[in-house]
Amino acid sequence: MLKMFLENKDFRNFLLYGTFSGIASGIFGIFMMWVIHDIFHNPFYTGLAGVMFVLPKVLGFVAGPFVDKSNKANLVRIGTFLQLVAVSCLLVISRFGYAQIWMFLSIILLYSVSGTIKSPAGAALLPKIVDGNELMRANVAINIVATLAGIGVGAGLYVMMSDGSRSTFELVYAANIAILVLALFFSLFLRDKVVKEAKKARYLTELKEGFAFIRQRYVVHLVVAFLFMGLFSNIAYVNLPLFAEIHTGSAQGYILLSALALFGGVIGSYLTRAVASKFEVWKILVAAFVLAGVARIVFVHAISDENSRFIWIYLLYAGLGSVVGIVFQTLMQKLPPKPLIARIDTINTSLYAVFAAIGAFLGGFAVNLLPNADTAFIVQGASYIVIGLCLCASKHLKTLPKIDEIEPINEKHPQ
Repeated sequence: MLKMFLENKDFRNFLLYGTFSGIASGIFGIFMMWVIHDIFHNPFYTGLAGVMFVLPKVLGFVAGPFVDKSNKANLVRIGTFLQLVAVSCLLVISRFGYAQIWMFLSIILLYSVSGTIKSPAGAALLPKIVDGNELMRANVAINIVATLAGIGVGAGLYVMMSDGSRSTFELVYAANIAILVLALFFSLFLRDKVVKEAKKARYLTELKEGFAFIRQRYVVHLVVAFLFMGLFSNIAYVNLPLFAEIHTGSAQGYILLSALALFGGVIGSYLTRAVASKFEVWKILVAAFVLAGVARIVFVHAISDENSRFIWIYLLYAGLGSVVGIVFQTLMQKLPPKPLIARIDTINTSLYAVFAAIGAFLGGFAVNLLPNADTAFIVQGASYIVIGLCLCASKHLKTLPKIDEIEPINEKHPQ
C-alpha cells in the first residue's frame, strides 16, 4: 500500500479523495438514521429514510453506458458537489428550526442521487489508475484508510452526543460539510483520459451487454448472494437506532455500534489481505457469510449480558461483512472487461437498491410485526448462513481461482 501511495501519484490523489468521501458518506448514512429516529420516533419514518437512501440507485443502471463513455473524474466532482449542497441544506434547516419529515427525506434522496453519479465513476476510474493485480490491494488500502479516519470521526460524534442535545446536530452537519469540501478539493486532482471510439454502439446495445455479463454462470450467483445480503441487512439496519436505544438507553449506544462497524471494517480489510492469496474465492465467501451469520445471532444475545463480550462479537461480524464487500467489489472490477466496468457497477447497484429498498420498507414494519427488535437481527444472521450454504453448493462458483489469478471474461465469448 505504501509503495503504491508513494510511487503512483494518481492513486495517491484517488486515495485521499476516497478517504474523505467515504468518511462523509459514512457520517451522513449513520447520523441521518438517528436524527429521524430522535426527532420523529416513528419506525415507519426510519424505514422510509432507508428507502430514500437506495431508491435512486434502482434506476442507476441507466447511467452505466453514459459513465463508461464520460470523463469519470468530472462525474466524481459533480457528485461530490451535489452531496455538499445536500448537507448544507440540512445545516440551514437546523439553524431555522423548521423540520418536516419530507424535508429530510428529500435531502437524503438528493444525497443518494449524487452517490449514484459518483460511485460508478469511481469504481470505473480505479482500474485505470492501478494494474489489475493491484486492485485488491488498492481496494483494501482505500477501505483501511477511510475506516480508520471514520473511527476518529465516530469517536468525536460519540463525545459530542453525550448530552443528547439537538444543537449537536448542527455541529455534525458542519463537520460533514468540512469533510466534503476536502473530498471535493482532492477530486480536482483526479484525471481520466477518455478514448473516443470511431463507431459508437447504441445505448440499448451497451446496456444489454452489461446485463448479458451479469447473467453469466458464477457472476449471477455472486450477484444474487449480494442482493439477498442487502435485503436482510436493511431489514435490520433501519431498526438499529431503536435496537441500540433499547439495549443502551442513549444515542451514544447507536454511535458506538456504528463506530464498531467501522473498526470491524479495518479488521475485515486485513483479513481479506491475509486470505485472498491463499484460498479460492468461493471458500472465502462461504466462510465469511456463515461465520458472519453466526456472529450476528450470538451478538443479539450477548448485548443483553452485563459485560463487553458483545463488542468483540460485533467486531467479528462487521469484519466478516467487510470481507464480503471487498471481495465482491474487487471481482466486479476484475471479471468484466474495462469498457464494461461502470455499467456492471451501476447494474449491480440498481439491483442491490431494489432489494435494499424492499428490506428497508419491510424493516419499517418489522418492529410492529415481530416479537421485538432483536428478532430482525436474528433473521438477518440466519439469512447469511443460508446464503453461505447456497454458495457452497454452486458448482460454477467453485471454478473461480484465487482473486489474484482471476482474468477478465471476454464479453464476446462468455464462459
